[in-house]
Amino acid sequence: MAQQANANMPNQQQLATMEPGEAAATAVGVLAKATLATAKNHPKITGSWALGLVLVIFATGFKVSADVARSYESDMQAVDLSEPIARAASKLRGAQQRQYEASGFFSCDARCQHYKQAAAAAQAELDGLQRTEAAGLSDAKRGVGVLSEYAVAETRDTFWTSFAGGKSFAKRQSMWDLLFTGLRYTSRDESTASVVLRWLVQLLFNFTLGLCGALAVFLYKLWGLTMSYQPDPLSAVAFSAAAALAATSMVATYLFAMYFCAASGVAAVGAAAAAQARIEGQRRQDPRYRMQQDAARAAYADQRRGGGGQPRYRAHYY
Repeated sequence: MAQQANANMPNQQQLATMEPGEAAATAVGVLAKATLATAKNHPKITGSWALGLVLVIFATGFKVSADVARSYESDMQAVDLSEPIARAASKLRGAQQRQYEASGFFSCDARCQHYKQAAAAAQAELDGLQRTEAAGLSDAKRGVGVLSEYAVAETRDTFWTSFAGGKSFAKRQSMWDLLFTGLRYTSRDESTASVVLRWLVQLLFNFTLGLCGALAVFLYKLWGLTMSYQPDPLSAVAFSAAAALAATSMVATYLFAMYFCAASGVAAVGAAAAAQARIEGQRRQDPRYRMQQDAARAAYADQRRGGGGQPRYRAHYY
C-alpha cells in the first residue's frame, strides 16, 4: 500500500510542469502524505506518542478529599523553613566571602583557617535545615499519594520549567548564530538562500539540543520527585513511566512540528522555483520574446551612439 501511494505521488519533473503556487501546495501535500505513511508503518511508536499526548492533555491525577487537602496544606505550612534557610544561606555567603578575602593565592593562614571553619559550620547548618524541610515535605506528601493531583501538578511544573529553560537556551544560541552568520556573510559567491538555509539548519540543531537537554534534566529530577511522595514500588514505576512518556511525547511533538514546517517551507519554495524556472525557460524560447530582446538591445545600442547613428563625441583633456 505504501509503495502504491509513493507511485501515485508526483515526482520533481511533474512538479516542474505545474504553476508555481500549485507546485508549492502539491509539494507540501506530498510531504504530509509521506509523513502519514511513515506513521502508519510504525504503529507501536505512533501509538506510544499518541498515548503520551493524551497524558499531557488529560492526565490531572486523582482528586483528594477535602479533609486530606486541608491536612496536606496545614502540614506543608508547618514544615516550611524558608525563612531559616534564607538566613542560613545569607550567613554562608558572608562566611565564604570573609574566607575568600583572608585567603592568599596558594596558601591559607590561621586567620583564613578560622573563616574556613566558620564557612563549613554555616554550610552544615544550611544542609541540616534543608534535609529537615525535605523530610517534612516528604511526610506531608505521603498523605496525598504520588497519583494525586498535587503530584501531577508538581510534575507538570517541573517539566515546563525545564522545557522553558531549553527553549531559552536555543533562542539565545540562535541569536548569536544569526549575528555571526551576518558577520561572516561577506562573500559575493554565496547566495542569500544558502545563508538562510544554513541558519535554518543551525536553528533546528539548537532547538533539538536545547529541548533534548531539557528532557534529560526533567528525567533526572523525575525519580527524586516521585520518591518524595514515598509511594509503593508499583505506583512509583507506573507514575515515573507515564510522566517520562508524556514528557518525551511533548518534546517530540514540538520538534516534529518545527522540522515539518521547515521541510514544508523548503519543499514549497523549491517546487515553486522549479516551476518558475520552467515558465521562464519556455518564455525565453518564444520567438516573440527573442524579437523583443533584440529590439531592446538595438535600442540600447542606438542610445549609446547618441541616437543619430554616429558615435558621440567625448572630450579629451590633456
